Amino acid sequence: MKLYVGLSVNSICIWSDAINNLADALSCGASLGFSVWSLRLGKSAQRDLPEKGEQLLAFLLSAVVAFVGVSFAYSSLERLIYPTPVWFSVKYFLIVLLTVFVKLFLFFLYRRFAKRTGSRVLRVLQADSGMDCVITTATLLSFTLTRWLEFSVDAVFGVVISAFLLVGAARLLVKHLRALLNVVDETTRNEVESSISACKALANLEKIQYHIGRGDETTAFVFASYDPSMPPEARDTALRQTAKETWKQTGVALRFVLETEE
Repeated sequence: MKLYVGLSVNSICIWSDAINNLADALSCGASLGFSVWSLRLGKSAQRDLPEKGEQLLAFLLSAVVAFVGVSFAYSSLERLIYPTPVWFSVKYFLIVLLTVFVKLFLFFLYRRFAKRTGSRVLRVLQADSGMDCVITTATLLSFTLTRWLEFSVDAVFGVVISAFLLVGAARLLVKHLRALLNVVDETTRNEVESSISACKALANLEKIQYHIGRGDETTAFVFASYDPSMPPEARDTALRQTAKETWKQTGVALRFVLETEE
């Protein structure tokens, strides 16, 4: 409907917004397909595969938002250089206004289920729906102002909206790429290493591998050896205490992979 309206009134903002919504529809289809695939895996040993797959999909969806922003900016700058008339219509205004409320409904729907599931994909779709509400509202303002302003207000608003899209997409890209690559900030890593080094049950620390799962839950797999001269009960107590203190200080869950110190 937006594409029809945008082409009918010759508005760059409206038809670019329509392309953005088309990308959203394709993203939702991809998300649905991924969800079905994840559910088929169930609680198998491949638990990490759906988590990383979801993070990859969230990153790709963010990339789609960024691509739409770049395309939007290019079209708006082209319209700014070569102005063309835009024809205002109350009927078309009301049609586009209706889509704002649809996106607002989707925003709250995605937020509700994102809180329940901790899904990164739903968070991206939630953020995208929120951005769409702002974009379409600005588009309607631009569309209305074309009735009274002679310069290319449609193109100016298009440039502003594309900048808004690109900033939001860049933040999402960085966030989900860090999760996909299990990137943990240096401060947290130093605190975790300090806490582990203070554990008396460990004789030698080999390496720490981080894993960022659903809901940004971070797990540190600690590969180390323990002193066999330490009683098992005392060792287990020390490990539990270290894990508890580390979680309290950093929010990182520890998982120990231990070998006996020969």
